[in-house]
Amino acid sequence: MTSKKLISPSDKAFSYMGRIDFEQADNPLFIYAGSMVTTKFTGTSVGMLISPMLIYAQTWIGAVVDGIQYKFDLNRSETPVYIPIIEGLAEGEHTVTIFKRTAGSHHYFRFGGLMIDADADVIPYEHEYDMNIEVYGDSVSAGEVVEAVYYDGHCDPEHNSCYDNSWFSYSLSLARKLNAKVHCNAQGGISLVDGAGYFNPSSYIGMETVYEQMSYVPEMGITKWDFSRYIPDYVIIALGQNDAHPDPKRIYEKEYREHWKTTYKNMVNSLIEKYGDKTRFIVITTVLMHEATWDEALDEIVNELDNKNVARFRFIRNASATPGHPRITEQEEMAGELAAFIRNWK
Repeated sequence: MTSKKLISPSDKAFSYMGRIDFEQADNPLFIYAGSMVTTKFTGTSVGMLISPMLIYAQTWIGAVVDGIQYKFDLNRSETPVYIPIIEGLAEGEHTVTIFKRTAGSHHYFRFGGLMIDADADVIPYEHEYDMNIEVYGDSVSAGEVVEAVYYDGHCDPEHNSCYDNSWFSYSLSLARKLNAKVHCNAQGGISLVDGAGYFNPSSYIGMETVYEQMSYVPEMGITKWDFSRYIPDYVIIALGQNDAHPDPKRIYEKEYREHWKTTYKNMVNSLIEKYGDKTRFIVITTVLMHEATWDEALDEIVNELDNKNVARFRFIRNASATPGHPRITEQEEMAGELAAFIRNWK
């Protein structure tokens, strides 16, 4: 076997994307779905050193080498694990991206570096992006069950998260279509308000709490995000569908509806204050089937905000395309429509 060498995560050749914790510069912590690290390298092989921090019993990590995607099991380990990605590449320059397929409730991991041939080098990944995008959403935005490709328009099959893949979410697909950086701050089951939804049943934390955090899963510790690290040009907020749990009728109660709308507006106004008046906001739900009242509430919110930088967008098949999580084709459908909307926003 060809001898190898380890490239430290702090090497300037690495380009990172997502809410990543760099408190340990040589061992950064990946938390959110779609967080990634990219570099170029020479040589014929590449692997990664990973310290898995599992919450679910079984989960996976993703990698893309020269446009080909790979998936690897992550198992519990008290020590860093070496995962060979590919051997036998042709000599020359290659590109590798390591990314988090699933949201924080599944697992965190620490990136311990890249393993390449001893006589190879890493080369800075210096891609020039056209814009920054940020997404706040739930399982649809995170790409859960997206790879159940034979279930388009149907309920989800039984699964253990093996079909989850943030790479094929509308969030990351939209970024690729627009040549944009993206922070996908999405968590399956999350509601807008605390005390609803499906995320973290011990406390039911909503996005009203999570949006300000870097680490947000209670058992992993809560840490604040520094908003100055990333200023988006466009913020997409896709929340509401999970707020129907555990009481789908509360949104029809005037007092609760006003509370829900106020919480939403407070989050938007807080982000406007943090980002300034050049950032644009797009308020959506998705093609996943849900009651029309949530879209009506969002219409009211945007009208009440009365801000030229806050727009309401509905997909052609909004709330009507599928009773299950959108699959790759349905996610692409959403990404395409959103990309057109952004390109045409004057």
